[in-house]
Parts: sequence; C-alpha cells; structure tokens
Amino acid sequence: MRQESPSWRKAFLSFFPLALLWGCDRPLTRVAQPAPAAFREVSAPLPAPVAEPAPVTTPQSPSREQLTDSAITGRIKSAIQTDPGMKGADVSVSTDRGVVLLAGIVKTPEQTALASAHAQRQDGVMRVDNHLELPRT
Repeated sequence: MRQESPSWRKAFLSFFPLALLWGCDRPLTRVAQPAPAAFREVSAPLPAPVAEPAPVTTPQSPSREQLTDSAITGRIKSAIQTDPGMKGADVSVSTDRGVVLLAGIVKTPEQTALASAHAQRQDGVMRVDNHLELPRT
C-alpha cells in the first residue's frame, strides 16, 4: 500500500479553498435590505410611566424548610399516636433540616424499632436519630 507524501496534502489543502473562491461568480458586495416593520422607529409618543405600587408588607412567614420540618414532625407524631403497637410509649419528635430526633421512653425494644420505622418512611426525612430508652428497673 502506497503512502501519500505530506507535501502533496498541504498543497491540495491550500489550493482547495482558493479554487472555491475563484469558482464563485457571485459579487462580494452585500445588498442592504430594509428593516422589518417591527424594528423601525415608532413615531407615536410613549405612554407616561406608571408609578410603582408601594411594596406590600406581610408578617414574617416561616421558610419553606421550617414548613417542611413541621410537616414531617406532624406526620411522624400522628403515625406514632395512631399505631396500636406504640401504646404506652412516650415519644417526642423534632425535625431539623430533615433530620428527625426521637426521644422519650418506650416499653419494649419493638416500640423503638416501630418508632424509627414510622420516621424513616416519611418523605423528606434524611436521617433518624433514635434516642428512645427503655424504662429503668
């Protein structure tokens, strides 16, 4: 198989663009076209500026994160209180940026696992810190 020399390639690549330019019979001048009507100047006067309304002041509302944390806490508390397996347990729930803290006293280790399961299955929960304790005897 024969290899072509690099000098032949260079000559072809430099000649080819020139051949395209020489072969084109179109003039290089550009014909100006009128601007579309949408871009032409408008002779009608502009309307008078409208004064901006005064900003509405509202009481400081809780952030979206706080609402989400409150909603998570409420759903977990509701699930724990309505579960018959959690009867007799005293569980407090708090949520901060998706991290749920479970604290309190439970009667059995199963209730500890059940409370964690209720917390983990809620949307928006990133982690569950379980500090539930069994009663001391």
